[in-house]
Amino acid sequence: MIYASVFYRKYSNDALFTPGAGENNGEFYLPYAKLREKFLEKGIELHTPDRNEGRKVAFEIHINCRRRAPSARAYVYLFENPLIRPLNRDQRALARYAKWFTWDGELLGDPRSVRLAYPHRLKFDAWNGPEQRPLFCVMVASNKALPSFDPRSQYHTRVRILEWYERHAQVDFHLYGQGWDRPAALSGRMGRVINQFRKIAARILPTKLLYATWRGPVDDKLALLARARFCMAHENCRDLPGYVTEKMFDCFRVGCVPIYVGPKEIAELVPPDCFIDGRAFATPAELDAFLRSIDDVAYRGYQDRIGDFLRSAAAKPFTQEHFVETIVREIGADLGL
Repeated sequence: MIYASVFYRKYSNDALFTPGAGENNGEFYLPYAKLREKFLEKGIELHTPDRNEGRKVAFEIHINCRRRAPSARAYVYLFENPLIRPLNRDQRALARYAKWFTWDGELLGDPRSVRLAYPHRLKFDAWNGPEQRPLFCVMVASNKALPSFDPRSQYHTRVRILEWYERHAQVDFHLYGQGWDRPAALSGRMGRVINQFRKIAARILPTKLLYATWRGPVDDKLALLARARFCMAHENCRDLPGYVTEKMFDCFRVGCVPIYVGPKEIAELVPPDCFIDGRAFATPAELDAFLRSIDDVAYRGYQDRIGDFLRSAAAKPFTQEHFVETIVREIGADLGL
């Protein structure tokens, strides 16, 4: 038997491979569980590093660049965007790896890089029609900010939209996520200090809620989106080539129409008539007016086009199956397995 290790945060005891656990409705772990199964078909046992202590490890897979050098031949899946995790574009850190699996278009010119999108489970059932969606517009986002200010950040854009609905249409907007019992988070070193102070103050000195549209954390994001007509699904940062996360695809899976801002080339990756491009509106008021102009017939048109896309070959690069096949194929070829 060949052994290999997967490093991600401080996960141990093979917890990373537990189906139905983890973030994003318990689906965060699913690609890694499937990856482990696929490697096992090739005679390779994939474990968290603690389970491989005392064994000879053939290779390591790191999820995001790590500061510590690997102890065996290593490969990296660059999951987090580099504005949040700068190490994922650090050439000295990347040099430790035989191959880089990445969505990041800035890195795809290197021969070690392999294009790989965020993995999603794209199977879906019948959707609620517009008449079964009592929530006009939702936003699911934690109250966070980038470590340093960057004009591509969409954290402040979300707050701008939130504050407009707070003033003009509270009943039609539902905010879900962690941390909205305090003011919107700030970027930069001083911002981090202020954010931490606000977090502590909110715990020990509870005050009147700042955001009337806030409904607290969400237990089941997909169930929520199944009841919503529209979702503000901006990526954390815009204009990062290839950066398309679950924010759009969670909406697609349950037939909710996303208002989306992401990479400039998104129309080359996903048909533009499947979503509403947030860049097209100068103000939240203009966006809101457009959303209200979409009648039930037009809404069903969006749903039909989303379904057609999810069933098409164009969606395959975004699937968990493609994610697993790509990693197993590329590592196997590199190692001559």
